[in-house]
Amino acid sequence: MATKNLKSLVICTGASRGIGRAVALAIADAVHASSNGKSPATGTIMFSAPLHMILIARSSECLRETARLVEQRRDASDTISGTPVTTSCHQMDLSDLDLFPDKLEQILTPLSEEKYGSCLLINNAGSLGQLGLASSISGESSMKEMRKAIDFNVTSSIWVSSQFIRTFLPSAEASTAKNPLVRIVNMSSLCAVEPFPTMSIYCAGKSGRDMFHSVLAKEHSSNLTQNDKGADDKEEQKQTFKVLNYAPGPCDTQMTDDLAGCAVLDEGLRKYFSTSKEEKKLVRPEETAKKLVQILGLDDYESGSHVDYYDV
Repeated sequence: MATKNLKSLVICTGASRGIGRAVALAIADAVHASSNGKSPATGTIMFSAPLHMILIARSSECLRETARLVEQRRDASDTISGTPVTTSCHQMDLSDLDLFPDKLEQILTPLSEEKYGSCLLINNAGSLGQLGLASSISGESSMKEMRKAIDFNVTSSIWVSSQFIRTFLPSAEASTAKNPLVRIVNMSSLCAVEPFPTMSIYCAGKSGRDMFHSVLAKEHSSNLTQNDKGADDKEEQKQTFKVLNYAPGPCDTQMTDDLAGCAVLDEGLRKYFSTSKEEKKLVRPEETAKKLVQILGLDDYESGSHVDYYDV
């Protein structure tokens, strides 16, 4: 592959806790395993060392803790020279549409001058937003809450992905054998494809994110790596750009704790989350993160598809 021996890049939003932190740690584990020849399936495409990980979230303190955990994952048996995984932290409120685009540009612009073998965006940041019956959405306060939720869950997500692809995916005219493999993971949900009562705004946001990223995939569906376009073996062809809408399952995070304790949530849903928490039936963030890394490493999913934790 043309990407061999080049640096890898991962950008993860919402990386300060929960699923975002778990994915960052799972990627670090995959890099170390690949470096030692322990897990070729998860290291051949996206997770080759050296890898630089850019962590983005609102809490600087929690981001630094994620970075500390990532950088201490190095196995004692690592044999490659140098540090397989490095990190940088960027405090950013993605719900603030007036400020975050400039901050994001300051991160991406210097990266555009670098040469990477692979570039991966984990578009994870999001929030529950306003909960309750759809018919209860009324008044100025509801309008402000709804706008804030859509700004954070949809508008900022679209902006981050669009700027990522503008930075790292070359135009057809600039395509060369050394193009990086570019991947975007939109952190989706079952709420993107099924309606859940009293979660209308959250469902609408997740559905909108899924559709945007599916369209993005469709627009680049024929984009193969330049050096593989003439390959006789179609299995050797790799798409330069792919998108995955990944639903991580009902995870044991602060978000599900909030749902379990929400008085305006549908009673059946509230009981499901509280009972699942008590009976330890929720998916551990580490489990869903590991499965996501396996999916990305194998790279055999259809670009733009919606894949649930329980589908694999």
